[in-house]
Amino acid sequence: MMEMAADDVNASRAAEEDSTAKLEQILFQEKSVWFYRVPAGQVSTLSPRADSWDPEHPFMTGSLQIVQKDDDCFVVLYEPLAADVDFSTPPTLFAQCPVEVTKELALDVYVQDCADSSRYFMIRVEDEATKRRAYIGIGFPERSSAFNFKASLQDYVKYRLRQMEAAALTAGGVTEGTSDGTAAAEGSPITKTRDLKLPEGATIRINLKTGNESSDRPAVERRRSSGDGTGEPVKVPLIPPPPPAPEAGQPPSTAKAPVAAADVSEDDWGDFTSA
Repeated sequence: MMEMAADDVNASRAAEEDSTAKLEQILFQEKSVWFYRVPAGQVSTLSPRADSWDPEHPFMTGSLQIVQKDDDCFVVLYEPLAADVDFSTPPTLFAQCPVEVTKELALDVYVQDCADSSRYFMIRVEDEATKRRAYIGIGFPERSSAFNFKASLQDYVKYRLRQMEAAALTAGGVTEGTSDGTAAAEGSPITKTRDLKLPEGATIRINLKTGNESSDRPAVERRRSSGDGTGEPVKVPLIPPPPPAPEAGQPPSTAKAPVAAADVSEDDWGDFTSA
């Protein structure tokens, strides 16, 4: 019985761990990244410069990952692996930068571009236990790696902003609770409903067409009777009557129009007789 109880406890603990486990995915990783110490005077500036870090001599060459855990994002810096260590061994954490983007806090608060090079950045790292913060410079050997690093962070920022906008729209369409506050306490949203009831004493007037003389007439006749808007019938032009038929016993007239005589000059006739 005690063994069965212990198994039940272990199973419940495993179920709790599974329910609290966060989905983790790697958005970007680079095996060779240079780490630099940032001078104190550049921490307060908006445009750090990599040439003041002595870029030829980083204090460490480690690896970097952008890790997303559920909706949280971290820029994680790892120490370099020793030469005799197997590559399957997980690297040692050096520092991490939580990227907590909101509408008030942009990405530049956590990761800033250097003014003199697109391959160098200044990031704000934070100790998870003590919440102490510091700034570290990082540099990528290849420009394409630096571009992918910044693009991955920008994609995450767009994702978080869309989530915040969707949450704001959802909160705007839900009431804050009922009058007794039980719905708000239980977290059950109540949607707004429109009151479509008529006010007290209000009436509705509906005009119904009944069968009468005007409705029984064809539609064409009604349109003709009110074509000009005056209600008078439209006047149709009259066609003239055909000619009367000839009287009985009278033959039809066969007279033709006289043909004009040829105009012959006297000179031509004289020539004909003399010949």
